[in-house]
Amino acid sequence: MSNNKLNKFFVVGIGASAGGLRAIEEFFDYMPSDSGAAFVVVQHLSPDFKSLMKELLERRTQMQVHRVEEGIKLEPNNVYLIPPRKNLFVHNGFLSLTEQDVNPRLHPNYPINLFFESLAKDYADKAIGVILSGSGSDGAQGLPSINEAGGLVFVQSPTTAEFDGMPQSAIATGVVDRVLPPKELAKLIYDIVQMRKVRSPVQDNYTGEIDPKHLKEIIEILNASEKIDFSYYKINTLTRRISRRYSIAGFADLDNYIIRLRDSKEEQNLLLEDLLIGVTSFFRDPEAWKILETKILPNIITHLGEEQLRVWVTACATGEEAYSMVMLLDKVMQQMGKNNSIKVFATDIDTAALSSIW
Repeated sequence: MSNNKLNKFFVVGIGASAGGLRAIEEFFDYMPSDSGAAFVVVQHLSPDFKSLMKELLERRTQMQVHRVEEGIKLEPNNVYLIPPRKNLFVHNGFLSLTEQDVNPRLHPNYPINLFFESLAKDYADKAIGVILSGSGSDGAQGLPSINEAGGLVFVQSPTTAEFDGMPQSAIATGVVDRVLPPKELAKLIYDIVQMRKVRSPVQDNYTGEIDPKHLKEIIEILNASEKIDFSYYKINTLTRRISRRYSIAGFADLDNYIIRLRDSKEEQNLLLEDLLIGVTSFFRDPEAWKILETKILPNIITHLGEEQLRVWVTACATGEEAYSMVMLLDKVMQQMGKNNSIKVFATDIDTAALSSIW
């Protein structure tokens, strides 16, 4: 989550690789220079040739284009380009650089993933991640971080990309909000940023909190439709997820969105998917797993005797945490010389996520 509560503008992170130049140019051809967002382009660059991206983009946009230097501050209506041989991060609104590994065959560099992850931490629901043409899968690991933080995730349609590896990998994460050609992505992002700018102070109130009356209406609609009660959900989480959903749906105010939500089963399902946040991975949150391995599980197993060990993994999403638990239990059992039987239960209210496990 962002520690920089003063962030008032969106930051759009654009990841591209092979074939990305044409897509980037098309994107900025259709992005007005007064959007109010900052744009950070993270492209895979050859270390052996000077990049002409700055000069090329200056022909496509009236925004000021910068080659990133250490400590440069992000400003709205500016474009920032990663230099060759560098990884790029953002912290408290300032960009920083580190050297890439000199032997990528031994230690592959994934600069798009790294930037997206830092963008999610710093800008939270003001982060937008975009994947354009490229081979490989860079960016796919970073996109879920943006989604989980309440940001938006967009991908170039594979049929319009010169190389569809990165777009296809991004789509496979299941967290992508829209898949469109570059020019349509530019128009959509511009519209979303403008809608967020014109929302009334009553709705946003500088904290982003939704009016309690609107929030109660939305909770009641979902409860009646899906039999799921979100009234005990964290208010900040509800606010972020609802805001991102009605932005994507093209609504500038909640009153009209609630009318649509009440009448549309499809929109109810889409909002539900956003609220359930099915982002997961194997051994997610390594520190917690380390405590389980070294302290909690050994203590439980020591006092278990010959009984079966039963573990319940709630909110298991697509199962990665449940499988992680099984692998960790097997490891700890072997280390302790135990052979107790193990049974792991995994549950989730997201039936679509559960159906993908098997």
